[in-house]
Amino acid sequence: MNQREISVGQPSCEMQDGMQPAQNGTGAMLPPSQGGSGDDPVKTAPAAPQPERWGCLPAALRDRPQWVLAGADKRPLTADGRAASTDPSTWTDFDTACRAAAAKGLHIGYMLHESDPFACIDLDVKDETPKVHIERFEKIVAAFDSYTERSRSGKGLHVWVEGKIGKGRKRDGVEVYSQERFIICTGDTYIDRPVANRQELLGKLASEMRPSACTEIQLDGDDAPDWSLAAYAAQDAGELGRLFAGDWQGRYPSQSEADLALVKLLLPHADSSRECWLTFRLSKLGERDKAGRLDYARTTLSLAAQHLANDAAHVQHGQQIAQSLFWRDSTQHGNPRHFRLLRDDDLDQLPSLRWMVKRIIPHAGVGAIYGDSGTYKSFLTLDLLAHIANGQEWFGRKVIAAPAVYVPFEGQGGIPARVAAWRIAQARRRNPDALLIASPGNERSNVAVIMEPMNLREQADRDKLVQTLTECGWAGGVLCIDTLAHAANGIDENSSEMGEMIAIFRELQHRLGGVILIIHHSGKSQERGMRGWSGLHAAMDFVIECQRDKTNSKTEAKFVLTKVKDGSDGLSFAFAMQPVTLGMDDDGDEISSLIVCPMTNEGQPVGSAKQTRKGINAIDAETAAADDKFIYQWVTNEVIDGRFPSKNSLKGQLPDMKVTYEITQDRVTAAIERLIAEESLMIERELKSPNGNVWIRPIDPPQVAK
Repeated sequence: MNQREISVGQPSCEMQDGMQPAQNGTGAMLPPSQGGSGDDPVKTAPAAPQPERWGCLPAALRDRPQWVLAGADKRPLTADGRAASTDPSTWTDFDTACRAAAAKGLHIGYMLHESDPFACIDLDVKDETPKVHIERFEKIVAAFDSYTERSRSGKGLHVWVEGKIGKGRKRDGVEVYSQERFIICTGDTYIDRPVANRQELLGKLASEMRPSACTEIQLDGDDAPDWSLAAYAAQDAGELGRLFAGDWQGRYPSQSEADLALVKLLLPHADSSRECWLTFRLSKLGERDKAGRLDYARTTLSLAAQHLANDAAHVQHGQQIAQSLFWRDSTQHGNPRHFRLLRDDDLDQLPSLRWMVKRIIPHAGVGAIYGDSGTYKSFLTLDLLAHIANGQEWFGRKVIAAPAVYVPFEGQGGIPARVAAWRIAQARRRNPDALLIASPGNERSNVAVIMEPMNLREQADRDKLVQTLTECGWAGGVLCIDTLAHAANGIDENSSEMGEMIAIFRELQHRLGGVILIIHHSGKSQERGMRGWSGLHAAMDFVIECQRDKTNSKTEAKFVLTKVKDGSDGLSFAFAMQPVTLGMDDDGDEISSLIVCPMTNEGQPVGSAKQTRKGINAIDAETAAADDKFIYQWVTNEVIDGRFPSKNSLKGQLPDMKVTYEITQDRVTAAIERLIAEESLMIERELKSPNGNVWIRPIDPPQVAK
């Protein structure tokens, strides 16, 4: 059907030139210039307001006193200031808004509120909008068969219906809002119908609008800040408002984590990543210089997008099957009186099992990491959480980025040092040629830690925990409880009373989504598994055991997958603990912590000098051991004599070394790197030598003073 646009200069509300409203699902085509089949020249409405059309707006909207003015930048305004979607005192009646807008050359807009019955479906059409989206827009307009008008640009459409969905939804150019949103109204009628009640259809549309997994970040373009969203955020009484006002200290590990939380709250309501970031820059958090850096914007937006996509996918996982109205073909309709019977073809279209850490930790469930004291389970847990929070591979397994929250009931004092060590190790791994890195730089663990006391057996504390994580944007990922013994204080671990804690963890998982991860201790013997009630293991969706041979002084351990539903039990992963120097205390002694380093099949730390230099030096193990012993003693003698040996100075001493030991410059460098990589034999000190180089010294030889 060839249909043409309404003439721009025509003030009448009537449809013209044969255009008919959608009836019985037949659908009206979008303007030819935006994907229709007409041959008319491109005609789009000008950006200037057209007061003569405002009378065409439905009486149901005009009768409510929820009208404001709007400028060219889409900011909601009163006659003499700003309007806000959360402040009805800034709204007015339709006639007053029209008079003020006409006098000032402004547009008018409607404030959607949870108390009114309306919702608006905003179909955003641009020159580059794909044809498949245009076809979907036409399908939506036809199906809803309600009052529809062109947007201010003349390209997009606003479909007005009766129905509520709560918070807004966005996907592929389709936006749906029923509260806390400002919609500019044009009166440029496209479908001349009364506003129809479409609650059931609206709910189905909203349920299908989970975000795509695409996290590509575009920061160029003409998008401006979303003033409506900024105004709403500024007046929000919850976490959005607190973060927008710059209130983060004491609740987030750093401002960067607070920035991420705020962007996650803003991003679903912004039309683009650029618009989101510009809106973020209007906040108090966005005022610091770091927010103006392009790399920081891309990193924060990308991580926020990954978290949001992961959250949305979790909510929809297992619920989306063959039937779909707008994003899939719908050929069958279920009977509401029956349960749906899924056959082979239906099962083929169910989403596959999803993993947070591929074939180790599922996307949703309750699991445990346990082990005896000294098996480094807390270090391993923090390393796992940081990798999940950053979406980084863990022990060679793919990781889906998700929020990570750590609730340590014990050992809280050591957490800052452990996090700092992890960040420094990340900085070194990203720049392996710069082994002198001794500060975390811009590296972030992105793990949120809660150190305030809580009693998970109390409903009020559980409610507070759920509210905190939900409103702050940290739900749907992994919530780690360390340890079970402290969380279950007052319960006999050896009795079925532990079933109470299992019920608590299941409740938290149901309310928050994602994974509840419990840290626990081993029983009296390794064969007995987790300490306490025998039903604990059966109640877990996955179980990881940390093991270590304590008769060996080396800081090497492994973890074993003792239970992975729909995965492979029994797999083990070796790792070593490597020290990281963090600085000096008030007495001049070193402050250090440990980081987890995965081991290769050959028993070497991944990324260590022993691994990376193996093929380069082409020397046998006996020669390498002799080189290490010689360089270690040479460096020791240098320090004892009061000098500050560095890599460069040792290379320069090659002729002196050859007097007593035949060695090449490459072997000197390789030996230094191996000794430093061990970090139990030699380290680099931040203190610089007189010539400006960072000096090297052995670790605690008896004759060497610190």
